Amino acid sequence: MKYISSIRNYALALLLAANSSCSGFLEEYSQDLAKVEGWQDLDEVLLGGCYMQSSRLAIMNSYNEAVYGDHLDILHFMSDEVKESTANSNDHLRYQTGMFAFHTWQQDTGMDEKFKYVGGDEKYWNMLYEKINVANMVIALIDEQPEANPEDRYGKERVKGEAHFLRAAYYFLLVNLYGQPYNPATAATVPGVPVKLTEFVEDAVFERSSVQEVYQQILLDLETAEASLSGKDRISVYHADLTATHLLQSRVHLYMQNWKKAAEYADKVLKEQNDLLSLATKSPGEDCIYRDSPETIFSMGGYLVCTEFADDRYGEPAFYLSDNMTGLFNRNDMRSGLYTGETEHRGYSNVFMKVNGQSSQWDRTYEVSSCFLLRTPEAYLTLAEASAYIGDEETARRTLDRFLPTRMRNHETVTLNGNQLIDLIRNERAREFILEGHRWFDLRRYTVCAEYPWSTTIEHGHVYYADYAPDYNDWYRLEKNDDAYTLPIPREIRSFQVSLGNNERPVRKAYYTETY
Repeated sequence: MKYISSIRNYALALLLAANSSCSGFLEEYSQDLAKVEGWQDLDEVLLGGCYMQSSRLAIMNSYNEAVYGDHLDILHFMSDEVKESTANSNDHLRYQTGMFAFHTWQQDTGMDEKFKYVGGDEKYWNMLYEKINVANMVIALIDEQPEANPEDRYGKERVKGEAHFLRAAYYFLLVNLYGQPYNPATAATVPGVPVKLTEFVEDAVFERSSVQEVYQQILLDLETAEASLSGKDRISVYHADLTATHLLQSRVHLYMQNWKKAAEYADKVLKEQNDLLSLATKSPGEDCIYRDSPETIFSMGGYLVCTEFADDRYGEPAFYLSDNMTGLFNRNDMRSGLYTGETEHRGYSNVFMKVNGQSSQWDRTYEVSSCFLLRTPEAYLTLAEASAYIGDEETARRTLDRFLPTRMRNHETVTLNGNQLIDLIRNERAREFILEGHRWFDLRRYTVCAEYPWSTTIEHGHVYYADYAPDYNDWYRLEKNDDAYTLPIPREIRSFQVSLGNNERPVRKAYYTETY
């Protein structure tokens, strides 16, 4: 419908950093709002402009084109999950060059591989705030929509709950990208991201709320979502519902180190949906996470990153799983051979296969997300982790013993305690959630964990080519507790809003060059 398109276009233009030409936008918005006649219209706005869309790699005559793409693909390249191949023949999404600044933790993420500023890194910031602005508009209008019958009341509450859930989700992503990891001792004083809750254009100087203030807003939104979605049936895994809200609440409290609350909400999830997929029923090459899996609670976004692990008859994949990641799987782990595997043409090993991105699977829509997928294993592992931190190790072990038989052959009862138990849980998260967008955020929060702080050194190489052949490989290192665990505020954003300041990140140079 025309008015929905207009509202969406307005939302895309209403970026937090933009302060120019506000009166024209306001005039167009005011006219379009008169055409919203009920909650159903706002439901369509939410679906079209606020949820992240699924994706596919479309096959053209002479090239491939990503449709929608992976909205937060940067999450996969900053952590210790992947490594670059020494070949560039199958870099279908041009991640080897496009992710350079993120993959090598550069001070300015707008730099290309030749250290020239090209920008483009602001798109992640902009995308999240665009969607927040859509949520703001829906939240501002939903209560005033007419109610002709009980079904209208039901629909209004559902849309309101989904809008608050989504706003919470996007602020959660923003603060974990551009704010320091939540440390209860410092969260009230360190800057997070600006919080904007109004639906109209503000020609104002924006400041960054503290990390604690952003998290408080996230929890408030989730409380409203919980109240609004209570008693509402799930429409599909692509609509947020009460179980999804409880799982996101458990994740937020886990990051805040509110261990009892994290365990409480994880337990609520498992009372509502505790099904697990037995990997013994899957064969190599089958998707192990998908829309109709008994584990899937909610998903938004695509999974195009899986296509970067495909080969062809002439060349190898653009990326492999890192040695560190593949080393976490042992021969009794059914995920070895299902989550990891070999390419379909030339049999290259150590590639990602949890969602099959090999070329025979292209031109299909990827049903679940690599950056925002909620599954029941998260509830199990959150309950285990939070319980272990508060000294309830029996609950932690019992929870793991419910989960692990679906992943391990000949599972033996967990008897570990203390730091060994925590290490097991953390390694389980790394194995289970490989390339689902968890790992980078987990690495950040482990650095400030009061009970068991931990950090690791990560090394990434970037290959340069001459005459289409690898010439040399520059190696970069992310140190333990590195400041680069927090992204800089993109330069384009700071140029509009100098009041936002920046996050300190060190200059990153190659520590070693490997020549071919």
